[in-house]
Amino acid sequence: MKCCNAYESEYMRNVMGETLRPGGFQLTDKAMEFCKFSQEDTLLDLGSGMGSTVNYVSEKYGIKAVGVDPSKKLIKMGKDKYKSIDLVYGTGEKIPFKDNKFKGVFAECTLSLMNDLNCVLKEVSRVLKKDGWFVINDVYAKKSEFLKELNGFPINSCMRGLHDLKSLKKSLMDNGFKILHIEDCSDMLKSLMVKIIFSHGSMSVFWNKTTRCSIDGCEFENVLRKCKPGYFILMAKRGEKFNG
Repeated sequence: MKCCNAYESEYMRNVMGETLRPGGFQLTDKAMEFCKFSQEDTLLDLGSGMGSTVNYVSEKYGIKAVGVDPSKKLIKMGKDKYKSIDLVYGTGEKIPFKDNKFKGVFAECTLSLMNDLNCVLKEVSRVLKKDGWFVINDVYAKKSEFLKELNGFPINSCMRGLHDLKSLKKSLMDNGFKILHIEDCSDMLKSLMVKIIFSHGSMSVFWNKTTRCSIDGCEFENVLRKCKPGYFILMAKRGEKFNG
């Protein structure tokens, strides 16, 4: 069965805004301050969508940023909207840039969309400079024992790929990353859900509209409730060597 890309849906964009994630740019700003990036640095937005973060970082902080995304549709929309930003086609499993290029890699509600986490972490480590920062904002399951029930839904959405936070931390450390900050931001996710329910009547109706009924929105929402979704920000540094 073909997997529906929820991020290409007008319903998703209308309710989530240009960032397509809970909290908008709040966590982007938090990361920029925590990591103390300078105008000499170059950043990568992994899963950049239309490039809202690439444009935001450039305009607010004067820092060069590049976006990578696997959706040609979203890249085209972004280039039409933001005339001067740099967006390229690619995936987290095969980042189309040379080694040691970036001071920071952002994966803002996108790591949960990627198919091979270990491969992505190796690629992020490869393109980061020594002591470069990996910034992750994403969703996780507070009840991770129910995650397997999400596997059968053909939808490309961060909610379909909720992290097991304990497992994610271990994978980061196994790939040479040192976690320096992690913070629960679940209130941002709750606020977004309230907004969706107010706009569409229920989360299940929203999922049906967003996926054009390619999944059973009510069934999907029931599984999500069992998983008890949360939201977090994590900032980690790459070690001296990457696993090439």
